[in-house]
Amino acid sequence: MIYRITILIFAVFSLACISNAWAQVSVNVDTLDPVYRDIDKLVSHGLVKKIIMGQRPFSRREIARITAEAMFQFQKLEDRFADPETPEKKKNSLKKRIDYITVILNRLKLDYQEELIQIGALEGKKRSYSIHGVENVDAGMLITNSPSEPLPLDNGIGEINAVINPLLDYQQGRHLVEGYNLAVETSHWLRASDYFALYFRPRFQLGITPNNNPNDNDVYILNLYGKLNFKNFEIQVGRDNLFWGQGLDSGLLLSNNPRGLDMIKISNDIPGILPWVFKYLGAHKASFFYADMGPEQNFPHPYLVGYKYNIQPLSFFELGIGFYAQGGGEGSPHASFKQRVEDLYGFSPGTIVGLSNKLSGLDFRFRIPPARGMEIYGEAIFDDTKGIDGTKRFWWQDAGYIFGINLPRITDTGNVDLRLEYHKTGLRMYRHTVFTSGITLNQYLIGDNLGPDAFGVYLVSNWDYDPQNLFTFRGAFESRSSDVWGNNSDSRGIIGNFFVVQNNPSENRYRVTTQWLHRFEDWPVKFKANIGYEFVQNFGFIEGETKNNFLGAAAFEINLDQWTKFPKE
Repeated sequence: MIYRITILIFAVFSLACISNAWAQVSVNVDTLDPVYRDIDKLVSHGLVKKIIMGQRPFSRREIARITAEAMFQFQKLEDRFADPETPEKKKNSLKKRIDYITVILNRLKLDYQEELIQIGALEGKKRSYSIHGVENVDAGMLITNSPSEPLPLDNGIGEINAVINPLLDYQQGRHLVEGYNLAVETSHWLRASDYFALYFRPRFQLGITPNNNPNDNDVYILNLYGKLNFKNFEIQVGRDNLFWGQGLDSGLLLSNNPRGLDMIKISNDIPGILPWVFKYLGAHKASFFYADMGPEQNFPHPYLVGYKYNIQPLSFFELGIGFYAQGGGEGSPHASFKQRVEDLYGFSPGTIVGLSNKLSGLDFRFRIPPARGMEIYGEAIFDDTKGIDGTKRFWWQDAGYIFGINLPRITDTGNVDLRLEYHKTGLRMYRHTVFTSGITLNQYLIGDNLGPDAFGVYLVSNWDYDPQNLFTFRGAFESRSSDVWGNNSDSRGIIGNFFVVQNNPSENRYRVTTQWLHRFEDWPVKFKANIGYEFVQNFGFIEGETKNNFLGAAAFEINLDQWTKFPKE
């Protein structure tokens, strides 16, 4: 199985990972931050060679390293432009690219100045500590008539207790209600030394619902964690978001959909290079986490244990392998520590059936630099099985896939881009017959928000109208099945192909959204506005039931760091 190979690779890598001499700790950058698009642009222009995209979030230090590499490579573009032998037509193209990239680099140099100074990419005084009392304040309002909806609880081969609201999905588990949502979020962090950092992000919200539905007025923690770093070996404890995969919003294992995991995570912060001849294998990144899934499970407080390994053997190719298992909890099947370890790593054929719910898979990203950095990427995951009876069940019925094409530079500069993704999920994905809450966190799917037995097609395009204004257009079609399935087992207990025992309506959703992001030129302020529409066929999996959902939102992000950080310089 894939996860057996994974742990062997992980063990070898953990012993051989090489650190950076300037390795200082830094906090992570939100997986929803627009900086990841800036990084995508730098990569598409050929300014960043060493990068692992299959594991996010990046730390501020990693983004500074990427920025420093881009700054160095950018000089080569400027040298080509200044070369008198460069043809005039080529110079015009280079000039447009240079102007566009300059805006991105200036933004990154301003936002990550502290880390760029620490690694020697910018001049300034290096400090082993810093306090950012109130880095950002985000205040916004969202109005919608889109209700949350439970997925079918039992499809005959597994159960799940999950709630979806696709018009509002991939918002890191924020409590958004049908009606009026007003919220304020603040972010605070510090570096207490070269080795320890702390991050805190609370949310204060009013969720006002119509028709006497319960309101959701609350204060809760989005992120709170501490990090220890020693020579690129990092330990993180607390609540934070994890994204595993190559897609834009969703990985099949971990996505932007749920709140952060309450976890212990061990990883190498900066992609490492192995010593000796193994350096030719390229950059590596490995991570391992242990998380508590909380009380809202059929067995309260089960664990989720996962590990991921990514390698970049070529500057234009990345490959990753990932695995996680959900198990334990109050009242769950009993097992010894040894049995749980054997179950987790799959070394023993005698593990207990139903001890955990496991998923494993792989992902890849292939870049074509001559085609303006065009990328082809994909992901595949497979449900846990004890045997294979025919390829149909293993490769299709029990498997989930994401395939995508990213065109980061429709125009030469990259101010217009286009991305197309296809998602397909297996019949049992995220479901289980023992852990009947499924692989969810507070009823939010932690992987693809499609849920099991579904497929979707997604189109996303961005347009930088000018350095201050970015427009994003999204379109989606999703189809979720509510069919009931059955299966046959042979005398050995090996499950055969699944078959439909009851045809039920599929729910189909057609969705379009538009977002405008405005960066004020002279103020440290961003303004964001969203509008969206969704048409639902067979809403609630009821034949003929239709619904029209609408969304309107506006928010300000104010950066107060220049006034609240200490030291000031």
